Amino acid sequence: MSFTYDSDTKERVRAATDIVDLIGSRLELRRQGRNYVALCPWHADSRPSLQINSERQTWKCWVCDIGGDVFSYLMQDEGLSFPEALKVLAERAGIALAAKRGSRRPPDAPDVKAEMFRALAWADDLFHQYLLESSEGEAARQYLEGRGITAESIKSFGIGLAPDSWSTLVDTGAAQKLSPHVLESAGMVIRRDRGGYYDRFRNRLMFPIRDREKRTIAFGGRILPGAEEGAKYINSPETRLFQKSQQLYGFDLAHSSVRRAKQALVMEGYTDVIVAHQCGVENSVAVLGTALGQPHLKLLRHYCDSVVLLLDGDEAGQKRSDDVLELFLHAQIDVRVLTLPDGMDPADFLLQHGRDELHELIQSAADALEFKMRRVSRGFDPLVDTHRANQAVEEMLTLLAKVPHSGLISNDAFRLRQNQVLPRLARKFSIPEDVLRQRLTALRNRQSRYQRRPEADENNAKRLLRPGDLSPYERELLELIIVAPQVAPMALERVQSGWLECDAARQMLDAYQQLEFGGQSLEFESVLVALEDSSLKSLLVTLHEQANAKLRYTSVSPDERLRVLTHRMGERQDQLRRQRQESDLQNSQISDQEELAVLQDVIRQARLRQGLVDQPAAQDTPQTTSPADDVRHTEQSSPD
Repeated sequence: MSFTYDSDTKERVRAATDIVDLIGSRLELRRQGRNYVALCPWHADSRPSLQINSERQTWKCWVCDIGGDVFSYLMQDEGLSFPEALKVLAERAGIALAAKRGSRRPPDAPDVKAEMFRALAWADDLFHQYLLESSEGEAARQYLEGRGITAESIKSFGIGLAPDSWSTLVDTGAAQKLSPHVLESAGMVIRRDRGGYYDRFRNRLMFPIRDREKRTIAFGGRILPGAEEGAKYINSPETRLFQKSQQLYGFDLAHSSVRRAKQALVMEGYTDVIVAHQCGVENSVAVLGTALGQPHLKLLRHYCDSVVLLLDGDEAGQKRSDDVLELFLHAQIDVRVLTLPDGMDPADFLLQHGRDELHELIQSAADALEFKMRRVSRGFDPLVDTHRANQAVEEMLTLLAKVPHSGLISNDAFRLRQNQVLPRLARKFSIPEDVLRQRLTALRNRQSRYQRRPEADENNAKRLLRPGDLSPYERELLELIIVAPQVAPMALERVQSGWLECDAARQMLDAYQQLEFGGQSLEFESVLVALEDSSLKSLLVTLHEQANAKLRYTSVSPDERLRVLTHRMGERQDQLRRQRQESDLQNSQISDQEELAVLQDVIRQARLRQGLVDQPAAQDTPQTTSPADDVRHTEQSSPD
């Protein structure tokens, strides 16, 4: 096992991040003694199952059987890798991670990302105050009022106005010690071909785009009514902080509601989201000038079970639905499509009809396959216009064929919907269902270049580790060194790597080995920080809890427990070696000379067991009832 970052770096970030603050910013916590509990966001929790230990800085849900530290919480909550979680928490704590080897940035150079965040926060405030206080902002204020956007929403979403000037940010940024280079890196100014810079946004309503930590990372700018220049909407360019295909507008305010509702409403406009939140539909977000994509669904999948795409009721909105239908086939989430009546957008519909009527429409929203079938069969009589009917059936089957029936991508819900759609398709177009299935099979067979999605491989390869995956000896060994780290160096000397059957046990022991070689602490907290795999972190926390529960039932010293355990592990290996030797003898898989050597070894081991030869001094006979047995008898006392 090799670690991405050194332990000192990880420990600095961990020490600067209080787990109660981190989880409390996402969930409602309740104090329970010295610790806290919360409703677990990863299962249907009716009583608080998520336990947060403020002293050890760990969390655990016994129902889901997962746990860990601040890093693994973020990894579980947002689907991040360890390096990604480390960077997020480092930025949250204001800690600059060391530049990677080969980087040209000198050690004392300013953190460019931190400066970009500062520049964007400053611009956010400047635009907001300009909208609220300047006489030039009157027209913009009237426009917002006419759209039904309240003063409270203007404040909570940070809506602003960019001055009608080519150099406001360039001129005033110097007083904030913000260089034009930083402003350009943040996407706020553009470099002139002949030298110098000018402001990217001028005389536009400004909608800050914020990340999960509520930091401004970009802007969307809308031209004011009556202005004749430029596109209606422009967004910041992609930067080190902003990738539009991975962000959703309003998610910083909506994520808690999305999690509670188990559903996200995805809209197309900033004002749609703002009005939705005003009307109490707080699980609403919007895409950022791009179609809903796989990264969006990957993000939302960690918060909800269902996504409803709300499309404008005009023809353009209808056509955009086709762009995302194929995406839905591979989504590990229930995705539905809703088009609003009378060509209305969500903001107009909510202001005219209210939240309750929108919720009624959402309840009747069709899933992707049903939505597609309605579209292909609309506007003609399939019994009269056979040509269009054949085209519609072929289009529908071609869409279905893009997910193989063999289920390389595990999507039982999709296959269930498919089996519901095919009979309806047969009835709609008066075609026998078995004919449709034969055609579907033929189309699938033509998908010869279909490749398994890397994301599916990654998801299927990930399996939660549990103590039951370990052998009794491995579990006893790890529990022992977790609660008695002073015996860990001796355990590392005595336990041979070949004695361990489970890869997780080997990786855990390897982590202890690396810390020991580095002269670092082997305490539980240090090992937890050192581990980078979220599943290993979860296993470590579970073993720690179980080991502490068992301590009440044994008075045997850790040294004695280790002596007996390693003796029994050695005996176990001898037994396995004898079984392999006997198997080789029976199967005649060795030469005559080797067979003689094996027989002599078997006889020697048998004489040792019968006491006909003195036992080696290093192998003391254990007491009748071992500490390992003591501990195993009490396993039922640990939390389920």
